[in-house]
Order: sequence, then structure tokens, then C-alpha cells
Amino acid sequence: MLHTSLRELAAQANRCESLPAARGILAEAQELLRNALRHREDETELSAWFSRVISDVVRSPAISSQVRLTGAVSRGDSIPSMPITWIGKDDHLLELLESVGLQGREAEEDMLAWRVDAGYPVGIGGEQQLLQEALALRPPALEVVNGLPDPDGLVDIESYLLAPVAGIARWAAPSPRPTLDRLEIAIERQLLTDSEAQSLAMAWETGISIEMRRWLENMDGRSTTLANLPALDRTAYGAACRLVAETFAAISARESQSVK
Repeated sequence: MLHTSLRELAAQANRCESLPAARGILAEAQELLRNALRHREDETELSAWFSRVISDVVRSPAISSQVRLTGAVSRGDSIPSMPITWIGKDDHLLELLESVGLQGREAEEDMLAWRVDAGYPVGIGGEQQLLQEALALRPPALEVVNGLPDPDGLVDIESYLLAPVAGIARWAAPSPRPTLDRLEIAIERQLLTDSEAQSLAMAWETGISIEMRRWLENMDGRSTTLANLPALDRTAYGAACRLVAETFAAISARESQSVK
């Protein structure tokens, strides 16, 4: 269970009556998040908490924005280093986020992935389109030197882990819910095997964990190589990349068979 301070702040988020109050909630949320990470609280649970705080502030009387949140924040997957995305236009919301060190941007409304994460219906043929879009996110193989991942290779958690896993999960359960929940639904719908869903879930948790800690250390947004990751993160990242690659290969093979 999350610490009392986190729960208390979350309870205040949707009751902000002024911009200074909203700004204070968003700033304090980041401080509490840093403290929780230092105490080794679960990163995916913290991600859901942070997403809820952001969403509630956006809907609070102080902001009362008419935009529709989408992407990681609408799914419950957001962390401070990720841009907060929405469908619609709200310059005041962007100014508020930037004033507390967060990123925000308007999403392209005609992109199906954004619309699905915002809660719009997937539409006829939409699930097949989501599958094709997800498979297009298949990451390249890690560069290998002497049978091991190249220590000088750039680490790209978004492209190798988070975006591919989120894409497959979105196809499997096209409604705005956390990626890990979507993967559970994928098993129920028999779109993924237990092993495939577990592999993607492990890769997702690894990616969120490393990204959270890099944000905590003020390293987010900076490029780094595999050699510069802590030893445990380096091992976990390499293993997660292999899991994603193997799972994508299996899904692609099934898709190829189904269209023959």
C-alpha cells in the first residue's frame, strides 16, 4: 500500500480551487514521488498514482480543462519524464505543466493509438490496425560484441521496451487502462499466451523501473550507453530487450500464418 502522504495528496488533487493550489499539488507530487523511490516503493504502483494525480488536477475546478488526456497518463502509466499528452488545445494547461518542470503536448487526433488511449471507440477494423501499428514498433536487435550486448550501444528504453510493449497491450485491450492490465486481458482474450504476456509485463516493469530511477537521478533526457548503467540495470535491460524481441517474433509469426 502506498504511503499515507501519497494517498492524502491524491485525495486533494481533484479539489484544487486555484492555479497556485494546482501548481503546488503538481510540485509536491514530484517531491513525494522522489521520496517514495528512495524508499524503494513499487515503481508501477507509483506510476499509477502519479497518473491519477495529474488527471485529477486537470479535471479540478482550478483547471477544468476540456481536453481529453491520452497516452501514458490516461492509461495510468505516466512518470514525470514522459510528456503528458491530450487531444484538444489548452495553452494554459501547457503553461501550468511547464511551470513545475513537466512536459505537455497536444496529440495528433487522427492517430488511432492516441484516440484509443483517450477512450474513443476503436472502430471497424481498428484492432487489426492497432496490431499492425504495434508490430511496426518491433525494436531492432541489440548490437552484440563477442556474444554480449555492445557496452557502447545507446540505451533506448522507450524504443526498445516501453513503446513496443504498450503497442501490443493497446491492441490486446483497446481501452484506456494500465498496460499491465491490458496484458492480463490479452491472456483472457487468447491473443497472447501466459508466457508472452508475462515476458512483456516483465519488460514493461523493467523499463518503468529504470526510467523512474534515471528521473530520480536527474539523468532523464540524457543519452547513455549500456556500460554506464548500473550493473543490475544493465543485466535487466538486456534481458528485457531479449524478451520483447522474442515475443514480437512469436506474434509476427502467428500473424503471418493467419493471413495465408
